[in-house]
Amino acid sequence: MKNSQENLESLIEAINELLNEVRKEQIMENKNAEKRHKACMQNLSKLREYNKIADMTNQIFEKRISNIENALQKILKSETK
Repeated sequence: MKNSQENLESLIEAINELLNEVRKEQIMENKNAEKRHKACMQNLSKLREYNKIADMTNQIFEKRISNIENALQKILKSETK
């Protein structure tokens, strides 16, 4: 009886050790997931900023191209007169 009690206690101790390891791994995974999430959010922020800059640049070039087109049309009209 005493031997079976010792076996049960050693099994319980082994199970508790395994549970503690699993808890530690879960904590580490949560920390890693938080780090990855933070990095992804920073990258997303950078992409949004880049897109805003790209949009502003495109607007400037569209205005310049439109001005060039208008100037060329005026030149063509003045030459055909």
